[in-house]
Parts: sequence; structure tokens; C-alpha cells
Amino acid sequence: MQTADSGVALRQAAQQRTLSIAWASLLFFFALFVGLVTWAGLTVRNVYQEATLTGEATLIVRGPAESLSWRPAQRTIYQGAPDGLILAEGDSVRTTATAGYGQVATIKLFDGSQFDLWAGTDLTLETMQVSRWNQDHFRVVMRQNKGYIRYDLAEAQPYDHVQFQVHVGDALIELTPGGSYSVELRPPARSVLRVDDGLAQEVDVAVRSGSATVIGVDGEAVSLGSRERVTIDAAGSPGLVVPARWDLVRDGGFSQFTEVEYNNTTVADPTRPRSEYWHVYSGPDLPRENQGFFRLAQTCRPPIVNNFCAPNERRVAAWFYRSGGQTSSFTTGIKQELGTQGLGVDISEFPSLRLSLWVRVLYQSLPDTGDRGVECPVMVRLIAKRTTPADPEEQRDYCIFVDEDAVAPMVREPGVTYYPVPLAEWALISFDLREQDKLPDFRYLRSIQIFAQGHDYDSRVTEVSLVGEQ
Repeated sequence: MQTADSGVALRQAAQQRTLSIAWASLLFFFALFVGLVTWAGLTVRNVYQEATLTGEATLIVRGPAESLSWRPAQRTIYQGAPDGLILAEGDSVRTTATAGYGQVATIKLFDGSQFDLWAGTDLTLETMQVSRWNQDHFRVVMRQNKGYIRYDLAEAQPYDHVQFQVHVGDALIELTPGGSYSVELRPPARSVLRVDDGLAQEVDVAVRSGSATVIGVDGEAVSLGSRERVTIDAAGSPGLVVPARWDLVRDGGFSQFTEVEYNNTTVADPTRPRSEYWHVYSGPDLPRENQGFFRLAQTCRPPIVNNFCAPNERRVAAWFYRSGGQTSSFTTGIKQELGTQGLGVDISEFPSLRLSLWVRVLYQSLPDTGDRGVECPVMVRLIAKRTTPADPEEQRDYCIFVDEDAVAPMVREPGVTYYPVPLAEWALISFDLREQDKLPDFRYLRSIQIFAQGHDYDSRVTEVSLVGEQ
């Protein structure tokens, strides 16, 4: 009897074990089925969300056709770029340095954003992607290798995540949609040798409207708001944020060199230390006792006329001096070739370009502006071109003189603008070159000259600036 009961128990245990295995197998395969269905669903969802379409852009030629070239993706040779060319992801566009002034070409994206290229630029469209089946993301990545480009980005984007990025050397710039930005790569003011033998360039990033983030080579992030700019040095590190203003005149306070170094620019000996910016000149060739001289004068911050002021209010003035009761005209002046390496500057991006300088005339022997209307104790001359490099150079002269009788000069030279000032007082001369009677539509500015011209004169100039704003 005991043996029979034991057999029944064993059969029941075996049945229970079989049932447990069956349930475990069923649950395992059900879980596996659910997992596969979930994986398939997530895969489809990810494909739906992340699948992208490659966008296109259109090239609009604005300058000479021969000034543009295009390199298709995965190619190494540049070729001619016709107007209306459709650009794809990975394509590059290059403009020659001699293409002219203002916009040479425009790249218009499929979303309405627009990139304007100036002469001497090189841009690669690395990424142009948009979500295929939804409005999740829109991403555009460029690599700017040189030159000046203005980025005007479309606003009211319908996508949840919009990303515009510009790689410049070792740094990255992130731009906000709906804003207007400018990025310029240029040689640094002083020579820099990179350890990786790469091209040393500094980058000027400016925000007209909108906002941008500049991320340096070490990950440091700098935020820019409307009408702000920052310079990224040749090592890829951003500097301090400053207002978006550009002073095109260097050493406008005459404090970066000594009097000897300024005057050494008149000597052909390259071993002598000399000013890098202002160059002294004079003429005609007369005996030394009949010549005028350029010197530096220590003075107080204008409009203070006495020489008693705190050290932090001290200034240096350019001093034009000629004496001895001279009876013939002589010119003593300084000139500066503007722009990188003195090649001039494209001013087409500056709707405002304000020239300012403080002037003090202590003595002039000729009344008003002399018999010819151009013998001025201070004259400012600008050399410019209107539209293209083929245009002739034009000059604009601004004569500053002492008007002691309050009567306008009898002789006025065409093309010269006259500014009377009181004797021995500091006077601020300031005007916008975009005024209608000055350089309203000129695109190129080559140089600025400041000189005294006449018989005897004693005049001083300081705090010279030529500030452009976008």
C-alpha cells in the first residue's frame, strides 16, 4: 500500500514539474514576443524621427563670373560656377580676392536663409539636413575657411530643433535663426606660427540682430547679443565681447611709436625702427630752413587747452609745424594705408562710417585758406573708389582753418569741404561719410591723409577715428 501511494506522489510531482516548465516556456516566449514587438516599434519610431532629407541651396552670382569657382562634394578640383547652380551637401564655393567690392555671390538655402560672400572667401556646406517625415529637426553646418561672409537666417522655422553652425579653424559658432551675423577670417595683426603648421587666422564674429554662441578650442563658450562682436585669436580662443563697431584707423592717438620712429618712415633704411601705420611725408624739396616738421606734442585730453591735467588725462597729438616767415607753400603730413597689409578696406557693409578728430590750430600766417583755397593748417584727405576695382580713385578733402573775420573764404576749391575753427581752441570735427555730399555709395576706402599746407603754421591733431557700424 505504501508503495502504491509513493508512485502516485511521484507521478503528481512529475506532472507539476511538466506544467511549471510549460508555463515558464509560455511566459518566456510571450515576453520574447513582446520584446520583439517593442523593439520593432521603437526602431520604426526612431527611423521615423531621425530619418532625414538632404537639402539643397542655390548659388546666385553677383560679381564677375570668373571670380567664382565651385567644388562638388568628394572632388578635389574647383571649376566654374554658373549663376543658378544647385549646391548639394559637401559642396564648396570660393571667390577670388580680386573679385571686387560688396557681395560677389549669394547662397540661398531651401528655407530662405541667405549667405552673402565677399571677395576672397571659401565656404563648404558640410551638412544640410531636415527631418523626412516630421518637423523634428533642421540642421545646417558650414565650414568657413577664409574671407568675409554675412549670414542672414530665416525666422519662424517650423521645426522643433533648428541648428545653424559655422566651423572656423578650431572654433565653432552657433547662430540663432532669424538673426543677421557676419564672420570674417583674416591674418592676425602679428605673425603667428602654429605648432600643427596650420594657417594662422583670427576670426571676427559680429551680431547685427539675434544671438550667437562662440565655442573656443578649449570648450569655453562666449555668448553674443545684438550689436556685439568678439575676436577669436589664431589659437582658437575667443576674447572679450565688445560693441559691434570697427575703427578703421590704427594708432589714432599717436601713442604706439616715438617721434623718431614716425619720422624714420621718411628714410629708406629698413634697419631703423619705424611706425607700422602712419607714414610721414612732406614737399616740395626745399632747404631745411624752409621746410615744415612733424613732431609729437604732449597735451591734455581735449577740449582742455592748458597743460595741467591728471596723468590719466594726458594725450599725444600729431604736431605740424613750420615757422620763419615763409613765403611759399609747403606740405607736412602723415598718411595711413587702411586695411590688412595696407590694401584698403571694403566699406560696403557700413551704412554708418563716422570720421572724428580733435583739431587745434595755434597759428596760421595766411588768412583763411590762402589765395588758392587749399592752404589749410589742417587738411584731411580720403582716397576711395566708388564701386569696382576698375573705377578711378577719387579724393575727398576736408579743410580745417581759423576764420578770424567770420567771413567765408573768398576762394573755394571744388571738392573741398571747409570747417572753420576758433584760434588756439580744441575743436571736434566729426561727420558721417555716408552723408550725401561725402561718400554715400562708395564701397572702397584706400587711405587717409592728414596734413598742414601753407606758409607758416602750428597745428595739432589727436584722437583720430574712422568708426564703421553695421
